[in-house]
Amino acid sequence: MISPWYYPRKPRAPERRYNFPVMRSGRGLLMMALMATAGCRSDQGPIDSGGGAGKLATVAIVRSGWTNGTLLGSWAAAPDRAWAGGTGGVILAWNGSAWKPEATPTQETIVGIWGADTSDVIAVGGNGLLMDRIAGAWTTHPLTTHASLLDVWGLDQDRVWIVGSESTILRRQGLDWVAMPVPVPAELWGIWGSSEQSLVAVGQSGLLLECCDGGGWRSVPSPTAEGLFGVTGDGAGRIVAVGASGTIVLRDGTGVWRKVPSPTTVNLFGVWSDGPQRFYAVGDGGRILAGDGVTWSIVPSIGGHENLRSISGAGGRHFAAGWYGAIVDDASSAWSTVLDGGVIYDVQVTPDGQAFAVGSGGGALQRVGSSWRNVEVPTATTLYGVDGPSATQRIVVGDSGTILRQIGSLWRREASSFGGLLRSVWWSSPTRAMVVGDSGTALAWDGSTWKATSTGTKAFLRHVWGLSWNDVWAVGDSGTVVRFDGSSWSRLIAPTTALLRGVWGTSANDVWVVGERGTVLRWNGSGWKT
Repeated sequence: MISPWYYPRKPRAPERRYNFPVMRSGRGLLMMALMATAGCRSDQGPIDSGGGAGKLATVAIVRSGWTNGTLLGSWAAAPDRAWAGGTGGVILAWNGSAWKPEATPTQETIVGIWGADTSDVIAVGGNGLLMDRIAGAWTTHPLTTHASLLDVWGLDQDRVWIVGSESTILRRQGLDWVAMPVPVPAELWGIWGSSEQSLVAVGQSGLLLECCDGGGWRSVPSPTAEGLFGVTGDGAGRIVAVGASGTIVLRDGTGVWRKVPSPTTVNLFGVWSDGPQRFYAVGDGGRILAGDGVTWSIVPSIGGHENLRSISGAGGRHFAAGWYGAIVDDASSAWSTVLDGGVIYDVQVTPDGQAFAVGSGGGALQRVGSSWRNVEVPTATTLYGVDGPSATQRIVVGDSGTILRQIGSLWRREASSFGGLLRSVWWSSPTRAMVVGDSGTALAWDGSTWKATSTGTKAFLRHVWGLSWNDVWAVGDSGTVVRFDGSSWSRLIAPTTALLRGVWGTSANDVWVVGERGTVLRWNGSGWKT
């Protein structure tokens, strides 16, 4: 059974970085760190490159997220007080003006966060992790269980429940946590309730548990077999649970659970309500839904569309958190990214000095003056390459055969004959461009359509660059170098089997290729020099 928060995009190593799951013996859960180890930013000052004429004097961080880990749980006490936690034991705190990391005594994955008030916040996670935040400091509390704890919720400081793997439901009793009997073997991923007599827990295979009219938990009929990852209620009789493949189920005044129409098929992981018939849900691809519990619609958002794993709110403000340390909120007139942790894969600076960067989750950033702002582009897929002659003419390429063209202030998606990962693009003119990617793919733009050209290789091509349309170079895996003469590609045998990532030159007799293992090659017109 895969952890409910891990439904990854198709992995295409080594472009994406994952910690792969390890089965814990005797458990039914694949507990894992979703992304690369979550580490806080190092606020170093500018880096001196040594100076000198024609050299860049300093390099300084101009934009950065606080963590590249995945944020899995969040809780808001007020519009100016909220917390989000995730892989590597990272917890970020919102103080009303900025998100900042707080010190924690663990590197275990944090999955659920809830608080009775700002002075008593609880976090739970992997390997039986239980922490609370009292007087501004996080402290761990040992439990007898080593199950993965996946959600925490309560009515007040004394009435708190935790759910997790291995059929775990814990209830706070004074200073102790007592296990409650569960009627079926299960992994439980979410819990909510309006009182001690009206609790709901959800989990694998559409499992729905209710408590405690008869004094304990009981399984009730479910209208779905999809995993249910989150549950909440509006306090006025409607309870909503969300899960895999866009599943939304509702219990209202009838007391019977039913499936309601969903406007999406992506996995939904978090759900929140801030009043009668006011619900929000979040999931993969940065998807945000709003509805009354019965009827739902997709809410537009601005910025990168990272997979979102949790949502919380207070005082009319909502926070959603997810992959690469991304946090979005609705403080402005629209949902927008307020904290970026996404990976940037390519950046381009046009001759007029306009910079544009692309990356994970459809993320696009443009430098305006001295600051960077999010740009909305018509995709949520990861973007890997960008090129173009000006700030109003660009081509961007990415996963799933994505090709985007900028014309003025507008972006359009163009038809692609290849549905895999497109890694790099080179712009020759408005009627000529070349895109390369997985499986030796090279697509040529002839002014009206993108046409596949045979490169003679199945290697992943990772970068393309040209002197002219009659002299285009591409490099990739296993030392692959291919060259285009305007009509066909030919293979150049390079003195390496390393993965090659970059190619650039000044003339047909001065072309440089770089790659892994410190590889640097120079083509002099007739041969290679290492």
